[in-house]
Order: sequence, then C-alpha cells, then structure tokens
Amino acid sequence: MLAMGRVPISRVLPLALALLVTGYAGLLRLDAFVAKYGALEHPSWARMLTRDVAPIVPYLHPKSIGYRPEANPYVGGDPINYLRSAREMRGFYQAHVREPLFLALTRGCLWLLEDQDAGVSLSSLIGSMLAVFGTYLLGAAIVSPHGGVAAAFAMAIEYDNITWAVDGWRDDTFTAAVAFALWALVRFRRSPTFANAATVGVTAAAACLTRITALSFVLPALLWIAFDCPRAERRERANRIAAAALVLAALVGPYLVNCAIATGDPFYAINYHTSYYRFHEGLPSSEPMSAANYVWEKFASRPLGTVDTGVMGVLAQPFVTKWGGFEVWMTGLGVLLAWAALAGLLRLLFTADGRLLIVVVIGSLLPYAFAWSIPGGTHWRFTMHAYPVFIVAAFYGMAGAYRAVARLRQGHLRPDPAQLRTALRAAAVTVLVVGTAGAAAVVLPWFVVREAAARGQDVSVESGWRDVMFFRGAWSPARREGAVSVRVSTGERALVRLPLPERRAYDLVLRLDPVAPDRQQRLTVLFNGQLVAALPFSWDSQRMGSYRLRIPGRVVHPGGNELILVPDVLVPAASAGPR
Repeated sequence: MLAMGRVPISRVLPLALALLVTGYAGLLRLDAFVAKYGALEHPSWARMLTRDVAPIVPYLHPKSIGYRPEANPYVGGDPINYLRSAREMRGFYQAHVREPLFLALTRGCLWLLEDQDAGVSLSSLIGSMLAVFGTYLLGAAIVSPHGGVAAAFAMAIEYDNITWAVDGWRDDTFTAAVAFALWALVRFRRSPTFANAATVGVTAAAACLTRITALSFVLPALLWIAFDCPRAERRERANRIAAAALVLAALVGPYLVNCAIATGDPFYAINYHTSYYRFHEGLPSSEPMSAANYVWEKFASRPLGTVDTGVMGVLAQPFVTKWGGFEVWMTGLGVLLAWAALAGLLRLLFTADGRLLIVVVIGSLLPYAFAWSIPGGTHWRFTMHAYPVFIVAAFYGMAGAYRAVARLRQGHLRPDPAQLRTALRAAAVTVLVVGTAGAAAVVLPWFVVREAAARGQDVSVESGWRDVMFFRGAWSPARREGAVSVRVSTGERALVRLPLPERRAYDLVLRLDPVAPDRQQRLTVLFNGQLVAALPFSWDSQRMGSYRLRIPGRVVHPGGNELILVPDVLVPAASAGPR
C-alpha cells in the first residue's frame, strides 16, 4: 500500500485564491460585455450568463465603473477582420496575415455561440482571464504565492484591462501568452531540465502563434539564459536550450514555411503592416517593405529622432500610459502602484530572475517602440503585454519595503559589511542609471528638433515633462487640458527657446489660446527681440487656436533662438477662471 500525506493548505490556498480571482475577473468582464454589447438570447448557457448572472455583477464593483454601449460592434478595427478570417479559416497553419492561435480560438468561440459575432468578444475575454492567471504564476515565481495572488487581483480589476477585454482584440491573448512564457522562462533559468525546456518551447510558441513578433523576446531570452550561468554549466544548459528551441521550431515552423511558400515571405504577418504605418506617416505605401527596412529608413532619415522615439517607446511610454485604470477603484491607487513598480523594477535589476524579466520586456516592446508616436501606433493595447511585469514589479517593490521595515523593527540596524557594500554599489548604479536616463530624456528632444529642422522636416515642440529645454521663464507646470498637454504663461512675456541650425527663413505654427478670450484680443510675437507678427486672437471652445507665420532669416541665429509671446492684456490668475 502507498501512504499519501496531506498537502499543506499553505500551498493550496494561493492557487485556490488565484482561481477565485480569475473567476472574479471573468465576472467583471461579463458585466462590461453586457453593458457594451447587450445580452445574448442563445445558446441557453450564454443567455443565462448575460441575463441572469451579469445583473448581479454591478454589486461587486464601485458605482463609478460604467461602460458606453457600442453602436457599431466590432466595426472600424481588427475585430471585424478576425471574425471574417476565423470563419474562413481552412487550417491552423494556413498562410495568412494573421497568426493562427487567436483565429482558432475565435473560431471555437463562434462555434460555442452558434456563429454569433460575439464569439470574438468571448475569445478576447478568455484571453484576458488567462492573462490574470498568468500574472499569478509570474508573481508567485518572482514575489511569493501570496504576492502572485495580489498581482493577479490588480490585473483583474484594472479598468482598461476590463474594457479592452471584451472588444475582440488579440492583445489580451498575447498578454496571457507572454505571462505564461515569462513564468516558464524563469522556472527554466532556475532549473534547466528537459521538462522545463519543453514548457518554454510550448509557451513561447503560443506567444509567437499569437504575434510572430514575440520572437523579438523569445530568442534574446534563450540566449540570455545560455550565458547567464557559470561557465562550467553552459554546455549542459545549451543542450536544454536546444531542446526548447526544437519544440518552438516544431510548433511555429509550419506557419512560417506556409507563409514563405504562399507569399515568398515567412514573416509576412510582420512585414505586411508596414504599409499601414507608412500611410499614416504620409509616406509611399503601395509597395511592400519589410519591418527591418522600415526601421532602417527611419534611422537613415532621422537618426536622433528615431533613437529618441525608440528609447521612449521602450522605457517610458508603455509605463506612463498604464495605472490610470486603478483610479476608479481608489483615488491614488494607480500612483501608488506606479511608484512601487519603479522601485520594484530597480530592485529586479540586481537579481538574476529580474534581469531576465527586463530582457524579455525590452525585447517584447521593440516591435512597437518605433511606431508609437504616429497615428494608429499609440493604442494602449500594443503594450498591454508588459502590464503583468509592471504589476508584479509593484508587489515585488512593496515586498522589499515590507522586509526592510520588518528588519528595522526587529532591531537589525547594523547590516553585514558585505551586504552594506553590495547595497551601496546597487544604490550607486541605480543613481547613475536613473540620472543618466533622466538627463538624456530631457536633453535629447533639443537635438531631435534641431536635426529635423536641419533636414527641412516638420517637427513639433510640445509641452510636457520633456520640454525643459524649450519652455523657459514664467510658465506654469505642464498639465492636461482635454487631449493636449498645455502650459500657461504666468508673466508679462512668455519665452520659448528653439534650436535652429542655420540662418534662413522658417515656417512656424503656434498652437495657443487666450486664457480670457473676452479680454485678450491680440498677441505680439517677437523673435530674438525683433517684431515678426501681431496676431489677432481667434477662439473656438472645441479646439485650440492655430496661427501660422513665417520667421524671416534676418532674425534667426544658428543655435538657440528666443520666441517671445506678449499678450495685449494680462489677466490676474485669480480672475482667469478654472484654467
């Protein structure tokens, strides 16, 4: 007979809680679906969920949460194309501009819903729920099992996650695949067995078959794991990595081969979309172009601008656009989590698992980093897959702070000298990295504007956290007004510095409004102290004013130039209204 011991409840409880959190995430998304798309009449199980269960869900979240009904469901974006492609799907590995995994999931959901278009919402909803559970697995591996539950709960309740989850995009499924792949990679780095290698191959293949761009993080991650170990272990680890790569190739290869046979391009699903971005940039888009050539042409035409766009697209834009979805639950919660995530990411830099996570996140963001600044490239969903890492980092940062406070309370005020030296080195590296990155982020826009002006290209100087080199003197802090970031002049003269490479005429467009339209009628414009225009103010409450003028070459200096704006009437701040 075999004696079977009891599994400790401390090991089972986090998993049970994670499953409950995943179920709660499903209820929140069900509520969003019914509010946006309405209840379903068939089949019976869908009618029961949308008619009987969904009305209970509003009692499980704050009243501030609400959703707008969709007047034209799935029209105007990829979901309508997913529906058509899923219905026309001939085989899993068919050569197609869309990778097969989400199409196959959508086809299965269409079957479950008796071919109703809502099948594409069900597929993205399932992907979102899997992303919640994947966040638990990643958090349990990096923080602790209970930290994983907390991270999964944060992922489950985040408002933007909920709203995107039911709209029929594949990004939720890709987010889940990335989270599972990261979890598998961490386990494989710690224990490079053949079983863990196979898990890496399967999860990485799932990510690639949802977006083939996943190769941008899968291959660097495997290479990183190959060398991030003692030299004596590298040969054995290389064998395990080869096994993971073999599983990956076996699962992804047929799709690439079929694309190569049918279109002549194994990476057709990536390269096809460059025409979309070129069109929105006003560039010729009728001829095909590979993604590599697209990025290379950007570097060739504007090297500094392209580097700046790419760096911000990896290090800043994906992070700062998150966190707002927590504010509907508790004011300040998103800010707290964002700062905790920054602390956690810095702390992760000093761990082997953390460095692997950062390599994966950077690699996964590279395919979107050079297109985020153009229309159509800014969608929140493009960087959704990084959210599980950011959230796990937030709880990793909080766990570190909790342990530090606990040590202080226990009287461990004198750390080991070796630990102190390590901590000081870590602090020095952190200060150096953060200081250098911050300085570059502030200074680089000046040279980007100068580069574009030297090449005769259009360029914008916008208010925001990176405008310090331009906005000098009496300006309010930058803030959001509607869809734009603005500064308000707080002195008699508003000064903007502009880097112009040579003495010649330049066309300038000013985007500004009077604070008090009923009292301020005219704006005087000086350039390097010389009068260049006197503009009558126009006013439209729906859009910011736009004023075009030409700066004559005789008043331009190579290098820094001063644009001075003088209103005809100054308005006391106390009487200027809420603006």
